Amino acid sequence: MLNDLKAIHKIDPDGIVELLEGFPKQLSEGRRLAQEADISSIEGRDFDKIVVCGMGGSAIGGELVRSYVIDRLPIPVFINRDYSLPAFVDKSTLVIGSSYSGNTEETLSAFAQAEEIGSSLVAITTGGSLGDIVRKKGYPLIVLPSGLPPRAALGYSFTPILTIFERLGLIEDQSEAVRETAALLEADIEEYRPETPWENNPAKSLATILHGSLPLIYSDDWHFNAVAVRFRGQINENAKQLAYSAVLPENNHNELVGWKILGSISSLISGVFLEDREMNPRIRFRMNFLRETQEELGVQTISLQSHGESLLARMFSLIQLGDWTSYYMAILNRENPMPVDVIDKLKAALKEL
Repeated sequence: MLNDLKAIHKIDPDGIVELLEGFPKQLSEGRRLAQEADISSIEGRDFDKIVVCGMGGSAIGGELVRSYVIDRLPIPVFINRDYSLPAFVDKSTLVIGSSYSGNTEETLSAFAQAEEIGSSLVAITTGGSLGDIVRKKGYPLIVLPSGLPPRAALGYSFTPILTIFERLGLIEDQSEAVRETAALLEADIEEYRPETPWENNPAKSLATILHGSLPLIYSDDWHFNAVAVRFRGQINENAKQLAYSAVLPENNHNELVGWKILGSISSLISGVFLEDREMNPRIRFRMNFLRETQEELGVQTISLQSHGESLLARMFSLIQLGDWTSYYMAILNRENPMPVDVIDKLKAALKEL
């Protein structure tokens, strides 16, 4: 089925495939938008922490930045996925409101609280209520291209935050890493696109393995934890299929014990392990131990190795594979990957609340 281009296009009438093919360009375009934005009102300030407020596809960009810079950023970054802000947010905090639509109610609530506290503010959005507020108050604003589902705008939510950190002098220049990453992703599309047959297409073959199963996605808890979250979320939204993720070593201190009694569900689970050449050797050992434990119980497992030179390229190599895999899982499920009907239903119910 995954080699039938007519069937693929019929199931994907909204053209998610075109958004996947355009993803690499978002990295450089998002970076340009952040470089051109006026952030003079926050430059030179002495921040001691950063909070990124966002949900879903608008939050994962901040989560990935946090994972990427965790061993080089001198101050902590917290991803706030809620209506309220933690008590540590104060006037020395940089608060970034990331909402693709500009109407995410949780983000608007937290952003308003940050305003009251007197935190330094930046917004990343296409417009909506958040854009109106920021323009009226004169806060720094990065305006994104509109018309995409938030999960398909990851490049626009990632590189602007990374570039802001760079412009504020918090991290070193990221130009080369972004260039390499965009080039690698562009080259890999040739392997992943629908025209490439199943036998030569890693995303199609992985989708076939995961189709009809419950993927459990494992990573380290250092640079690749957000990659696993992204992988999980794309399967949820695009394929309309459940998937979960967990991190090591924490998994080995609790969930590992739960693998003793699976009953009849062992044949329904797929263990997916995200690996990287610079992974802590003890994490690699733990990952291998967990994989062997699963296999002894009859669970199918698969290891996915990142590729690329820079850490950024390696992280995004797995993100892109996950994105395309979730797309082909949607095709196998005969589900249009674009709509998220149940989320729309929830938002409508919240308006009535």
